[in-house]
Amino acid sequence: MSKPVAEKLDIPSEYGNPTQRLEWADVKRRLESAIVYWIASTRPDGRPHVIPRDGMWLDGGLYYGGSPKTVHHRNITHNPHVAVHVGDGQEAIIVEGAVEIEKPTEEMAARLSDRSFAKYPQYGRIEPSLYMGGVSVLRPRRVLAWTTFTENATRFRFE
Repeated sequence: MSKPVAEKLDIPSEYGNPTQRLEWADVKRRLESAIVYWIASTRPDGRPHVIPRDGMWLDGGLYYGGSPKTVHHRNITHNPHVAVHVGDGQEAIIVEGAVEIEKPTEEMAARLSDRSFAKYPQYGRIEPSLYMGGVSVLRPRRVLAWTTFTENATRFRFE
């Protein structure tokens, strides 16, 4: 995935005026190290649904699992557009994009298994073959991020 375009985040003037931009490499590191990702999807009737999920930011996307029987999975099957949040609000990363169900190659399944075990050892090692059936992947279209609101509020656009 190519490096996104960084832009000043347009916010109401009473909130302040961002004068700095974050570097994508720093935002990416925070996405990679996050332990919990809050994912907001939309039910078919338009009501919102938010869940915490474990996941791995890898190769420009958020990889995560979950049963096809969950509300979340039914939601993304109907409407794949989601928003993901990490941070406490004072520091935040908000990723917007669409989720696809991908069937990884054997090599990618092994990478996901290794990365999952390194990040979440309490769950034990997941057999790579379990990833081969399909994994949810969020590919970003837009990311909003700041470490000091509003001084460095930055929008990243992916083309």
